[in-house]
Amino acid sequence: MSEAGDYSPGVWAGHDFASARRNYRDFAATSMDKALSRGTTVKDLVPASISTESENPMAIVTDQSGSMGEWPATMFSKMPYLEHEAKTEYMGTDVEISWGAIGDARNNEKYPLQMRPFAKGTDHAQRLKELVIEGEGGGTTQESYELAALYCARNVVMPNAVRPLLIVIGDESPYDFVDPEEAELIARVKLPQKVRTSQIFDELKQKFSVYFIQKPYGREVLSDGPLTGTTKRVHENWAALVGEDHIALLADPGRVVDVIFGIMAREAGKIGYFRKELSGRQTPEQVKTVMTSLHTIHALPSGEQSKKSLGEGRSVTIRKN
Repeated sequence: MSEAGDYSPGVWAGHDFASARRNYRDFAATSMDKALSRGTTVKDLVPASISTESENPMAIVTDQSGSMGEWPATMFSKMPYLEHEAKTEYMGTDVEISWGAIGDARNNEKYPLQMRPFAKGTDHAQRLKELVIEGEGGGTTQESYELAALYCARNVVMPNAVRPLLIVIGDESPYDFVDPEEAELIARVKLPQKVRTSQIFDELKQKFSVYFIQKPYGREVLSDGPLTGTTKRVHENWAALVGEDHIALLADPGRVVDVIFGIMAREAGKIGYFRKELSGRQTPEQVKTVMTSLHTIHALPSGEQSKKSLGEGRSVTIRKN
């Protein structure tokens, strides 16, 4: 299905992607000022918990710091298409999505973590506009991804989940640990002591299939050769947390939704359908960009799928706070 084509989007009929991108870009430019004028606090944007009865929930958390540029606006403008394909082809009709955003808690930012309740249909438009695009970042090549991981591991309740999926989008590394004060103040989790980020991700992966879509850092670019510079270091750090086969390297924000489809296809065992569908609506160069990004994810043995995607058990929420 093409984002400009003839699919039937139901309640999203009449959606214009270019207009949506412009509107979201305009919204993002003023979201910080509006949040401050309303007196919005970090706790207003991070509920004590979020829950869903869906068997196929998904959380998408994006870095909203300045280095991400047009990525949030481009991705959010294609939300109707993303949900349509998730529902009809990959995740099931009861799919619900929680949107989140991260910044840098150690840069004294106002909203270093934001998590919105699960939504579907036109509710997504409201949830997306609840996110504040602070657009900062401390310039340390690290952001507070670990706080989002901690929140999702401890405060997301999914009693019926069979194949929950978490996709993180960004260009920097998490910090190495979370201290108790930071955890309670921002992620609303009580920790008895400092916890390493690697431990948090080990817990998170017991609950979600976790993937990272990596944008090259700053002005660095991707090439046919080996990774270099900060992009290489960030890639190595994330590979240690989620595995090389759960990372998609991508330089083009216009293809991020296609890469998300490719991740869902991996989980659903529908890579063949995905490749055919992608080739039918994108140019050869666009197809090459997407498939190159997914090469490690789609290189998994064809019989190897997430246990959750096969329905082998339920997600367990371990509440330790």
